[in-house]
Amino acid sequence: MNLSELRTALQERREDYSASDAKLNRRINQAYLDICSRRKWGWLRREYTANTHASTTITGSGPPGPPPLPTGVNLPTEIVATNGTNEIGLGPDITPGPTVLGKRVLIDSAFYTVIDMNPTGATLFLDRVYTGKTYPDSTTDPAAWDYGSIKVIYDEVALPLGTESIIESSLFTGSTSYALNLEAIQPATMSMRDKDVSGQPTACSVIEKKPIYRPRKKVGDFGPLISSDHASGNLTLLATYTYWYSFYDQKSGAESALSEPSSVTLTGTHDRVTLPSVVARRDYVLRIYRSTAGGSVPYLLRDKLEQSVAVVDDESDDYLGTRGPDSASTMFLTLYPYPDSTYQVHTLLMMEALRLDDDDDRPMFDSGYSTTLLDGAEMLMLNAEDEQSRANSVQRRYEMGIQRMIMQDRLNFQQRVLIGRGGRRVVGKGTWLYSSGSDDSNFRA
Repeated sequence: MNLSELRTALQERREDYSASDAKLNRRINQAYLDICSRRKWGWLRREYTANTHASTTITGSGPPGPPPLPTGVNLPTEIVATNGTNEIGLGPDITPGPTVLGKRVLIDSAFYTVIDMNPTGATLFLDRVYTGKTYPDSTTDPAAWDYGSIKVIYDEVALPLGTESIIESSLFTGSTSYALNLEAIQPATMSMRDKDVSGQPTACSVIEKKPIYRPRKKVGDFGPLISSDHASGNLTLLATYTYWYSFYDQKSGAESALSEPSSVTLTGTHDRVTLPSVVARRDYVLRIYRSTAGGSVPYLLRDKLEQSVAVVDDESDDYLGTRGPDSASTMFLTLYPYPDSTYQVHTLLMMEALRLDDDDDRPMFDSGYSTTLLDGAEMLMLNAEDEQSRANSVQRRYEMGIQRMIMQDRLNFQQRVLIGRGGRRVVGKGTWLYSSGSDDSNFRA
């Protein structure tokens, strides 16, 4: 049952009580999230695979002797680093592409983090004062100036929003199809290891980081959203569509929170919308999101990893992608050693449940348990109306329903593979991946 059907069924249970759709949605979501919090359910597990990236090095260069430019003017390939400041200057020919912002960098044998940059990317701002050698350096060899180098480290993988914990993680290379060991260690242990070691990752740790910047402009701030008539357009006539965008880090997979929304309402003949050219903040690329016709929930519309996007939207609702983020990425998997090549990190995750917002949203468990969900929502409604005797009766049904769900999750998922959200099952080999519980014995058939 979807949210709309659950709402109708709940109202039919309480015909003596008139409630708005918003209040019914709230009760349904309270019961749904309560059920999801009761256990490490098998149906809250997800697989996620991400690519790693090798470190890159930015190398300065110039003439062997004194630069032929006046003080304050940088060579096209020059790195300017001054001891006692937190700014690093880069010549226009070596300005790095995505992504440096938020990454660890190695400069003169010391690690720093790039916390900001100017709009051109020619000035990097470090997390603390630079204490290394001043570049260009003429003191070591006046006849062969040292123009410095900066190594950018990519040792973090953003975990999907809503990740509660990692059950298993493994590593794959391009030349093998079998899993390589990836040991999970404590963040404190990770912090004690040698930072300047690269190679095939053998250990990982989960950390929480400050999210990347949220867009301060909305789509409509870049220009008007223009609707038009087009023979092949698939948008719904007279409907209102809402658009958002986010910043995306190509190297880690982290995503910002969504921008403020911008909306456009179509006329009786228009079936296409042309968005203005949206430009990402320096060092990030864009993801564009759109609602369904008349909806308010964002779904992925465009993900081409571009820093500037001008979208002509004539996609029907059926071809929208995944739901947009409710917040920014903050959980990251840190790898040790930092990767020296491209690897695939495969993880089995325990996810948090998302609220049911859209009328077509459905609970993540089987529809056969919808009665239990409705019991929980009805119990909350009765409690709010101070009908304790009726609420206690419904609560007993609710708790018994949850216990049945727990037993089915323990037994069925050890021996069966779930297909879809209906009652269909296929019997398969017992596997720890489909059980549920709180310790290792619960994760094996």
